[in-house]
Amino acid sequence: MGVRILASVTAVLGAAALTLACMIALVQGTIRAVSIDSIPLRAIAVSADLLLGTFLLLGCVYLATRLAVRILGVGNAEFPALPIDEYSSDVRSGDSAKI
Repeated sequence: MGVRILASVTAVLGAAALTLACMIALVQGTIRAVSIDSIPLRAIAVSADLLLGTFLLLGCVYLATRLAVRILGVGNAEFPALPIDEYSSDVRSGDSAKI
């Protein structure tokens, strides 16, 4: 139990540090991209920064989620059964009074 708590805290701190490092790198990259004098080159740099930033931040979210699922051990759990819809036979198409 103690190892799981330590792993959870380490994963949270690691994910937060990775996200912060990505944000710092993206801000520095954006500042450098905007400071380029040539308009076409600036447009390419800002577009690349946007694409790279999206990729990095999505990667951080994926990694944090993946670590949480691995540590908590819910990756192989079965999905709960769907609730029974009591009104499915009563509602007909075109009969909006029963909705």
